Amino acid sequence: MNTGTAHPVPVVHVVSWRLNGDRGEDKARQAGEILAALEATRSQVQGLLRLEAGPNVVDAAEAWDLAAVMVFESRAALDAYQAHPAHLALKALVGPMRSARGQIDFELTPRAPGPAEHP
Repeated sequence: MNTGTAHPVPVVHVVSWRLNGDRGEDKARQAGEILAALEATRSQVQGLLRLEAGPNVVDAAEAWDLAAVMVFESRAALDAYQAHPAHLALKALVGPMRSARGQIDFELTPRAPGPAEHP
């Protein structure tokens, strides 16, 4: 946990949704609308370093339909995002389309490169 060090610690915000569309085509349409809205936030949110989002590509019983991974420069940037108009609009769009929502937020800690990351 960040204890007030001189450098902010990036925070990863992961959200997943189960969509409530009756058919695969309905869920695909819902996912497309949500992805477009997520993409629109990319240039609007200060402190958002990275945004990746997409629909599930593996047919598994416990799979979620759609997920987004956002990296914020700090906990303060994530906190500011919660009240940002783009986020509030996204929540208003997604709310009626989802049957369930999961979330986790965690800090990125500095680490040495692993063997797979060496050239």
